[in-house]
Amino acid sequence: MRPLSGQIFLAILGISFLTGSSAFAETAPVVAVNREIGLSITGSFQDALSSTTTSMSGTEYMGGGRTRPYEDVWSSKSQRIGWTPGFRADSSVMFNAFGISNLYASAQFGLQDGQRNNKYRFVSRGTGSSPYTFRFGGNDNAKATSTRGEIGKGFLLLSQSLLLTPFAQGGYLSTGYDSFDDLGNFFVGAGFKADYALTSRLVLRGRFGWAAVLSDDKGYTYSQSSSTHSLWQGGLGADYRMTRHLHLTAGGDYSYSHIRHADASNTYYSNSFGNVSIFGTESFSHLRAHSSSLSNDLTLHAGLAYQF
Repeated sequence: MRPLSGQIFLAILGISFLTGSSAFAETAPVVAVNREIGLSITGSFQDALSSTTTSMSGTEYMGGGRTRPYEDVWSSKSQRIGWTPGFRADSSVMFNAFGISNLYASAQFGLQDGQRNNKYRFVSRGTGSSPYTFRFGGNDNAKATSTRGEIGKGFLLLSQSLLLTPFAQGGYLSTGYDSFDDLGNFFVGAGFKADYALTSRLVLRGRFGWAAVLSDDKGYTYSQSSSTHSLWQGGLGADYRMTRHLHLTAGGDYSYSHIRHADASNTYYSNSFGNVSIFGTESFSHLRAHSSSLSNDLTLHAGLAYQF
């Protein structure tokens, strides 16, 4: 995804130059903070929980023509929690074109690389047998990338002290252990930003967004169907103009996502014929599976931006 993020940044820079110098005359502080290229260091905290339950039911041949129902159930739970360092690159532009003022476009790319604590618990139980439990924990590699683009239009209010910008967004999120793209999801959505000039140098910033995940990499989940996967986003920040072009930026962003797969029920052929077992003494009839995961993510960032 790095080449894609680079293309987005170059496209936004191209837009900024094509609009001409007249579009970037002396502007309100809330508009100026949307004409920046910035780089930040980040610290990201994640608390991710996931669980999976799989059951297999059928009949078991007891001999002498007798059978009995049985069910085997496996369940697992895992929690991934901790902080990871990283960086974030931002680029945004606000310009006038085609008789429309304060058109907005932005791109953002973030990367995290560190270790988080991973706790895992597995339980297996079946008809006529004692439950089996297995646990382990420790630090695991935690890698992630985030690529996001936005387009919208700003509306100036309160004597140009407040700028409200509704936008459409799209992007790609990836997570992994040994690589940055073990699991990945595209998303599209919408939201709005609010920029308020507390002084001529200090602008307070807020953002709220919602997105729907377009694809869900479920792996081996027995053809489960996934419910709607929503991604909720919120953020607060500040932009302080130290010089005409150099700005100090800082803030925090929070996101929440929840994936839940509907129960799957697959019917398997019987592996017995009459009272004669072909492959064993059990006849598998149904396999059911259910899985759920949720993630709370908080990213703190601080850095510098250049206003063009």
